[in-house]
Parts: sequence; structure tokens; C-alpha cells
Amino acid sequence: MSNIIEQLADSEFLYLQPWFYNNKLALRCELGIGEDDYMENAFSRAIQIANVLFANRKIDVAFFHQYFDSDGSVQVAGDFTLKIAEKVNLNKNLLIAVGDIDDDISAVIRCISYDIDFTTLESILKSQIYCQVNPLVSFVSLENQCIFSVYDDRGCDIVFFSNEKYKEFYIKLEKYFLDYDREKMRETFESI
Repeated sequence: MSNIIEQLADSEFLYLQPWFYNNKLALRCELGIGEDDYMENAFSRAIQIANVLFANRKIDVAFFHQYFDSDGSVQVAGDFTLKIAEKVNLNKNLLIAVGDIDDDISAVIRCISYDIDFTTLESILKSQIYCQVNPLVSFVSLENQCIFSVYDDRGCDIVFFSNEKYKEFYIKLEKYFLDYDREKMRETFESI
């Protein structure tokens, strides 16, 4: 468990939304394509990408973002960015980051589980895509040094902790890239 905590609590890594625009080693993939069977396509593509990232079917950690307003109630939806983060370890309940978004909103990124089975990942993705369920859940592969996060039926972000893994999965996932961000991903690939 300490290895997981050390990697997730890396002070160089930004736990900022959206992942793609706040981390250099990130990929953005398109999920929802076509007009017919749009939601089915989105879910299918999310599972295809997850199968590439978690080929060993092992998800080391899942965590979610929670937002609280000034009276302490949980905000389950919103387009907030965690601007200031302090990473802390609360023993078994790993609290990855806490920070203030503004005077009225605070954010917490909290670990919800270790060693998740692939069926659970599929179930969570189905809820996120079909039902637009918040909070945003992210999945970690320590073997592939990445975080996988579906933001809604339109797409997902994948953030890497190493140049080598970014390059490896850039090639494996290129066919899924969101065209709008393709140039930025290509430039990163060529620069590392």
C-alpha cells in the first residue's frame, strides 16, 4: 500500500480537472461517436480503452472528486478546478488531495477502493456514461503508471506518470484520440 501512496502523492503531479489540459503527459480520447447507437458506442469505446490500459484486468486504485460548499454540504456536479492541492495520507483511507476552489467551494479527492475488479470498473463506467453519475471516478494502473478517467459520454482523459508509458500508450490508443486535441498530443509525443 505504501508504494501506491508514494506514487499517487507525487508532488509534481497535478490533480486538476480537466486532466488533459492540466498535465503534460495526458491523452484525450473520444467516446461518443456517430448518431446511431451513440451511448452504446461511448460505453463500448470506454471499455475498449480500459482493456488496453488494464490488459492484466487489475485496477490498483479508484478515487473520486468531491466538492463541498461553505456549509459543508456535498456538491455532486459542477465544473470546478482544484487550484491549490495539498496531498496527505490518512492511513487506510487515502485522502489524495484537498484544496480550496474559491471562497465557497472546497474539493477533496478521496480513494474509494484498492484492487478493483474489472466488472466493478465496467459498472462504474456504465453509470458515468449512461446516467451521467457524479462524482467523477478515476482508475489507476501502477503497472502502466496512469490514471484513466471518463468525464462523460463524450470522452475520457488518461494521464501518465512517465514519458515511456505516454509514448507506449500514445501508439496503442491513437485511433481513439479526440481530433480537436490530436495536434497537442502529437507535439507532446514528439517532444519527449
